[in-house]
Amino acid sequence: MKKVLFATTALVAFAGAAAADVSVSGSAEMGIAGGDGAETTFFQSVDIRFSMTGETDNGLSFGATVDADDLVDMGLQGNDPVDQGGQFADYSVFISGNFGTLTMGDTDGAYDWALTEVNAGSPGSIADDETSHGGYNGNAGYDGDHQGQVLRYNYSVGSLGFAVSAEIDETGADDAIFGLGFRYGIDFAGGTVNLGLGYQSGDHANVDDIIGVSASVSMDMGLTATINYSEGDLTLGGVNETHTAIGVSYEFDAITLHANWGRYDANGAEDDGYGFAAGYDLGGGASILLGYGDTTNCGGALGGCTEGSTWSFGMAMSF
Repeated sequence: MKKVLFATTALVAFAGAAAADVSVSGSAEMGIAGGDGAETTFFQSVDIRFSMTGETDNGLSFGATVDADDLVDMGLQGNDPVDQGGQFADYSVFISGNFGTLTMGDTDGAYDWALTEVNAGSPGSIADDETSHGGYNGNAGYDGDHQGQVLRYNYSVGSLGFAVSAEIDETGADDAIFGLGFRYGIDFAGGTVNLGLGYQSGDHANVDDIIGVSASVSMDMGLTATINYSEGDLTLGGVNETHTAIGVSYEFDAITLHANWGRYDANGAEDDGYGFAAGYDLGGGASILLGYGDTTNCGGALGGCTEGSTWSFGMAMSF
C-alpha cells in the first residue's frame, strides 16, 4: 500500500552535494484479530518511516530509510537489542548512478529482488493473515540470517535486470550467503508480464541452496495472477524440498479481492496453506481490510494432519 507524505520536505544544502531531501511517511492499523486456539483480541499498530535522498554535483544519487522504532539501533551496527532473535534493524542505505545501485541493510537479497510474490495486487490485511499461513513463501530465501544485513548490487538495461547479493556471518562460524537474480518485463496490449529467476547458496540452518522462478501477469482490467516454484536441498537427511504457489488478485472500483495457495513438499511431508484478503478503499489513504489464513500440516513425526486458521478485520491508514 502506498504511503503519502505527511511532513514538509526539508531541503538541506551541504558541501559536495546539490541538495538532500528528508521526508516522513507513516501508517496505522486498528481492528480485531483471532483464530483457532486463540482469543479474539484488539489489534493496533503504528509505523513512522524517515526517508532521506540526495544527489551529488556529478549526478550520484544516495539515500537511506529508517523506521522510528529503529532509530536507537543505528549506533549499534544494526544489532537490535530488543529483538532476542538478533535480527537486523529495519533501515538501509544506498548509492546509485549509471553503474547501477548498491544497497546495504534491511533490503531484499538478489533472490527475493528477482521474484514476484504470489500476493501481488493484494489489498493486504491488518494482521497479514493471507501471507502468514503455512503454505506461503515470501521468496526471501536466507534473507534474515546473519542479522539480516544484506549487501545487494542491481543493474537494469531496458526491461532486463540482474542483481547479486551477499550476507556475511558476523560470528565467523558460517560461510557467506550469496544470491543471484534476473528479472525481465514484457509489455503487451492490455498488460505486462514479469518473469523472475533467482538462486541463493551458502551455509544455513538446514538448507544448502535454493533456486526459484516466478511469473506474474498484470492486466489493465484489474486482474493480477502470479505463480511461484522453488526447490532447495535440505542438509538434514539429504531431503529435497519443493514449494509451489499461485495467487490471484482483482481490483474493481474501490474493491480489491485476493486469494493465494501454496504447498511445501519434503519427501512426502507436506505443509499446505491458503489465504484470502479483501479491501475497500475509502479514499484519502484509508481502507477497510479483511484477512483470513488457513494452514494444514501433514506427514509429521507422529503422522496425520493438523489444521489451524487466523483472521483479522479492521482499518488501515497511510499518511
